[in-house]
Amino acid sequence: IDLLTESGLRFQEHERRGIKVDDFGALLMESGLVLCEDVHWISFSSFYYFGYLLKILTCSELPKSQDEFLDLLRTFFPNLLDMKYLELVTDSLQGGINKLAETYGVRRHGQVHQAGSDSLLTLHVFFSMKSVTFNGDID
Repeated sequence: IDLLTESGLRFQEHERRGIKVDDFGALLMESGLVLCEDVHWISFSSFYYFGYLLKILTCSELPKSQDEFLDLLRTFFPNLLDMKYLELVTDSLQGGINKLAETYGVRRHGQVHQAGSDSLLTLHVFFSMKSVTFNGDID
């Protein structure tokens, strides 16, 4: 909580002006962004966040087993690539997203731990990693 507050997140403002969780889940379901093989999700160390999204989308508790969780995750997000797990196949890529950005010479725009800045950095690192490390081919 302190990290988010120090990064500029205003919890009281979100509580006062934000949308309800149920409304967000319904809007996300209607958006065409989930349950769609044409949408590609690129993330970094995001299983916790996607777990939270699954709880919102299904209006239920998460599955008890990892296999059931991964099956549900693949159903709602059929094309999800978590760059943290690319480290498992590439020995030279150890560290967080900021370390990867440094490795690939990608510059951050905006403040650390802000969703927009972190997302843009993740996307730019992904395209650099895809080009440099994987010769343009990540499937």
